[in-house]
Amino acid sequence: MSQMFQPSKTERRVEAFVTTEEGRDAVIHLLRQAALDSNATVHTGTLQTMARLSGMTTFGDVMIAELGETSLDANIEAVRDIVADGTEVILLGRENDVATYRTFLTAGAKDYLLLPLDTKGPLPDLLSSESIPTEVKRAHGRVIAVCGVSGGVGASLLAANLSVACRAGGEGEVTPTVGLLDADLAFGSLAVDLDIETTSGLFEAFSTPERVDSTFLQATMHELQPGLSVYSAEIEDMSLLPSCEMGLAALVSSLKETFSTTVIDLPRRLVAEKNPVLDVVDDLILVLAPGFGAVRSAGRLMDLLNRNAAGDAPRVWLVLTQTRRDAGLSAKEVAGALDLPVSCALPPCASDIARAYVKGTPVQSLAPNSAYARRVARLAQTMRKGHDPDKVRQTSWWKKRA
Repeated sequence: MSQMFQPSKTERRVEAFVTTEEGRDAVIHLLRQAALDSNATVHTGTLQTMARLSGMTTFGDVMIAELGETSLDANIEAVRDIVADGTEVILLGRENDVATYRTFLTAGAKDYLLLPLDTKGPLPDLLSSESIPTEVKRAHGRVIAVCGVSGGVGASLLAANLSVACRAGGEGEVTPTVGLLDADLAFGSLAVDLDIETTSGLFEAFSTPERVDSTFLQATMHELQPGLSVYSAEIEDMSLLPSCEMGLAALVSSLKETFSTTVIDLPRRLVAEKNPVLDVVDDLILVLAPGFGAVRSAGRLMDLLNRNAAGDAPRVWLVLTQTRRDAGLSAKEVAGALDLPVSCALPPCASDIARAYVKGTPVQSLAPNSAYARRVARLAQTMRKGHDPDKVRQTSWWKKRA
């Protein structure tokens, strides 16, 4: 049996599948809050009921579905199938954790609301607002992740300075805005390196993901320079680390919509563990020392990235650093081993880097004419102009050498 609400002015239709009184009450509250002027029908059933009907009937423009006892994987697959047909899906569930919220939004759901619905607090108008037409949607910015293939190669240093270099923009271009994210949530050091207070808003973003928009980011990030904002903080409760790391992809997506360029200081563990954040990264810089162990680690990361990427893998750029000499391999030898050109070889500038650390200022700002700063600026220009490196190779370089 279905409960009908009176049709009116618009043709935007809402349908719901719920099985509990709390689910039905939530739907009615959403409809009343939106002052809905459309057809709305409430059916008895769950998301899986809707999934079984997919392809057999025509749904409304917006579907509200209560989650039943079905597994998370089955529900995710159902959401993907339904939204692939152009239907907006709002989910009602009882799992109150950030990871579940992020997972369903990544699958394509418009929102995930917790039951019983809090009818006292403000809720976004999810029903009456039309989807933004494709031609006027905000263009997404670019995401560059910087990953050290081993410790002590200066990946965090490069991430901070690259963010400053990206802020400079190109000749004749509108000056870009840049967001810098320290994704090492356990032991990130960017806040210390840049002599800023840790940004507690980073973890607020994970705990209240529905609030994250450009206004929230502007209020909670530290503005290092005009147009350059930073998120860097260390988690206190390590038990929350896995759920926060699973929320990185959605957070970076929000950063991508807010900033022209987002630079991430990305721990290599998150690459090896196929963290979903890789799905929203456009370019991945692997920073390595000129040694055999570093080359092997870079090759393994490239293989893992290629196998684990859900869609197209990020473009990979190799950056050679002299912070550790190791075996002293040349850029040509490294490129030959990895079958990928070395995009940049960072020169040793120990004194400039040390002064920058002491002052808590990027080398790019403190000594813009230093050899290191000029090389980083050139890397930013190269990445901005084109994508010379191919996407990650489909064949393991270790297999080719066997």
